[in-house]
Amino acid sequence: MHVARTTVDVDDAALGAARAALGNQGLSATINSALREVARRHALADFDVLHDLDGTPDNVRSGRKARCGATSA
Repeated sequence: MHVARTTVDVDDAALGAARAALGNQGLSATINSALREVARRHALADFDVLHDLDGTPDNVRSGRKARCGATSA
């Protein structure tokens, strides 16, 4: 994993809320956890249980293609 060192201005109230919600103590851990959570939520935004888990194999394949361009199940 590559880690970039940078300087950012962070809203103290938002950091405190994120820290509490994510259960992190440090600044870096909280920011990294928040970034991962946003990416996870984005990846799952169009997830459809009926088609992506309980659907036919064709439903599952078409859902994957639509979200990430995958060509196989």
